[in-house]
Amino acid sequence: MLNNIIVKLKKNLSDKAFWLSSLKTLALISIVVLIVTQYQQRDMSTGQAPTLEGINYSNGPTLVYFWGSWCPICRTTSPFVSTLAQEQEDNVVSIALSSGSDEEINHYLKEHDYQFDTINDNNGKISQSWGVAVTPSMFIIDTQGDIRFISTGITSLWGMKLRLWLASF
Repeated sequence: MLNNIIVKLKKNLSDKAFWLSSLKTLALISIVVLIVTQYQQRDMSTGQAPTLEGINYSNGPTLVYFWGSWCPICRTTSPFVSTLAQEQEDNVVSIALSSGSDEEINHYLKEHDYQFDTINDNNGKISQSWGVAVTPSMFIIDTQGDIRFISTGITSLWGMKLRLWLASF
């Protein structure tokens, strides 16, 4: 049984039609993902970043992270943001959407050991001014206050670091 599977696998891996079919499938999936991402980001702010009270972008490129305690994908991304916030404390701003009172958010942050300061956007005004419709959403802001990168969905720690580094040029 196992030998039959191995023989079929070897045959498929050496078959040109298998690779062409796989490449077509990968291209189609990539196009669908690109279209969905563009649709999700259609209303998000570009150009000059909207004002956030008390936030100074001149310390270096800044990550502005919109998330929700109810968001399952945020549970994957938030630990990366927390790590980044520990490394670059002044360059990470977090905004919680519809996640309860300040006390509830602080409890959630402590419960999950997240080490980033958070602005409570319980009424949705901040997320609306930034055009955020999905969570997680991330903006990379350069030292001039311009939005350089936008990302929605799962993002790796290295992806965030790379975007912050690129925004420094």
